[in-house]
Amino acid sequence: MKPIPLVFLAAVVSLSSVRAQDEKPAVFSEATSTAARSYLPDALEVRLFTPPVPVERKRMPNIRIDATITLPSASGKTLTIQRGAASTLPDLPPPPPPEPIQPPRKLTPEEIARQLYHQRHSLFLGATVYDHKVSEVHWTDQETKTTYHAACGFDIGLIAGIQRFVHDGEQYAVDMLHSDVNTTLTRDSSRKYNYNVPKVSAGQIIITQGDPKNPYATAPLSFIKELIDSEKDRLVTYQSDRRKYWEEASAWATAHPPIPQDETVQLRPHRGSRYLANPQPEKTEGTR
Repeated sequence: MKPIPLVFLAAVVSLSSVRAQDEKPAVFSEATSTAARSYLPDALEVRLFTPPVPVERKRMPNIRIDATITLPSASGKTLTIQRGAASTLPDLPPPPPPEPIQPPRKLTPEEIARQLYHQRHSLFLGATVYDHKVSEVHWTDQETKTTYHAACGFDIGLIAGIQRFVHDGEQYAVDMLHSDVNTTLTRDSSRKYNYNVPKVSAGQIIITQGDPKNPYATAPLSFIKELIDSEKDRLVTYQSDRRKYWEEASAWATAHPPIPQDETVQLRPHRGSRYLANPQPEKTEGTR
């Protein structure tokens, strides 16, 4: 199939899906103009990195120990397993009987409308972004189970970490995994990596796989572009703060690697354990 530009859909396509009765109305953010068709309803805040509190060394309870075994671990330390006195906690109640299997029933029109609404407003995206300019995006339409690929002339990575946005009063949930690629990196002093960067104009969206005539599957990508255009300053600052946080967290983790320690685990017999009736079965197994 020949790639078909999708830029015009941003202006002429609007989803006409039924709003779920239990969907909450959008809340405008103070930092966003209410005139925007696509905007972020949440404040984009990244907390400052603070080193984690040191973990207090585990203290084992003072109980009777009936058996002990010590094994070497991969870190060069030891793992000690102790069988202790029986647990004094109350017995767990038996599991309830399984519910009878109900035959499938026909969904009501309201339930079908609600299901369609959530399918069309829940976006699960994967992407590769080249030099923060061109993005390869792929997703699966939940309604038709069709796989879509698109080449985009913008950095879709700007919405990384964003959980939801609003377009024309409709809320969309977003879950995206992406990777950033720097095409200027070289394998050595003379050869560059062979990146297959799609050719797409700035701001353009081209559907390269899937049905470009299905607005419910393709139009949300145009909504995301509109969101990036209207919230660009906030998104750039947000991504900068996120990178700073992870850089500081990574630097701290590198400077404070975990120190292997000897480990002790205590197992206490509970209801149904053979150790309750015979605390030292290993001494009697050979006499049976």
